[in-house]
Amino acid sequence: MLRRSRSSLRGLHALVLFAVVFTLTLMSLPSRAALDAPINRENPRIVPIYFKSYGDGAFSGFLYSSRIVFSAAHSEYVFDENGKKIDRSSPELWIGRPNSNTMDKAGLAQVVKRIVSPDYRNNRGLLDDFVIYILDRDLVPNLESVPLLTPEIEAELIASKSKVRIHGYGEYKDRCTANQVPPCQRRELGSEDPRSLEVELVTLAEAEARTGLYSPQFAGHLILLNGKQGAGCNGDSGGSITTAYQGKLLYLGPVPNGNGTYACGGGVSHPSGGINYSSPIYRHLGILKEAELFVAALIEEEKKVAEKKAAEESSKSTLISKSTSKKSYMTCTKGKVVKRISTSKSKCPPGYKKK
Repeated sequence: MLRRSRSSLRGLHALVLFAVVFTLTLMSLPSRAALDAPINRENPRIVPIYFKSYGDGAFSGFLYSSRIVFSAAHSEYVFDENGKKIDRSSPELWIGRPNSNTMDKAGLAQVVKRIVSPDYRNNRGLLDDFVIYILDRDLVPNLESVPLLTPEIEAELIASKSKVRIHGYGEYKDRCTANQVPPCQRRELGSEDPRSLEVELVTLAEAEARTGLYSPQFAGHLILLNGKQGAGCNGDSGGSITTAYQGKLLYLGPVPNGNGTYACGGGVSHPSGGINYSSPIYRHLGILKEAELFVAALIEEEKKVAEKKAAEESSKSTLISKSTSKKSYMTCTKGKVVKRISTSKSKCPPGYKKK
């Protein structure tokens, strides 16, 4: 991805005609997490994403399985005022180890394929904002996939007023001073570690009633509320919404975008804190299946290459063994007596002559 200035980032907000999208950080700056969010390493799948193998963390992702990462599609594309898709993808993406510090580059895996949701669109907000990244190798070997949200579990969580957690590598310090009105310019760099906030999962109707923001375009999306703290800031893009469900980590969707949200002072503040929304994972099972088939084919091809290499090495070793095992002889005579002597000996026995 190309380097962006603060002014161009502000222009991006205007392009999408939206109060705030938790956009990617500048390439030259480490990414950070949500307003006043504490460092939290309880999510074993949260990962930093880099534009280059030697660069600072740029945005966030969730490691679904050893080679599959979930993230936000607006890291790849945004839309102009006419709805035209604008490519903002980086030609090179790398994924860091789960819960790692963004300054620690050990064990990075490279993205070899990207699958953007075919339903990703702009309608007064970036909807179905979801992408899958496939890695060139296992980031964590033998890592099983996690349980995923279903519509039935979503209804259950809302009915029980369950709290869920967002995790990300984004801003966490307030950009604005006491007398400033957002959007404000970034003032400080934040943590290079994953941070987390607890947020409330509600229905769209409840969010509209509590905020006064009529937002029918968010139907079919997860709706989250958390007052001024919101549910993510610049750099949290692609991070995860998770909860503990039946004793296991459950993935719901990526860190939400927002309407009227403060976003660490980078958004447009609404008295209610605005509405945060995210595309639930169950809307993307089609591309997840595509990703899993691609990974399976990738592993099968790697297996064939490894087997071929092993066979070639074995054949080479056999040839070398046969070659070294062959003995050569010389003929030695003593009168009418003839002996075949291995050439490993330097000369014929005493009294014999080499023929």
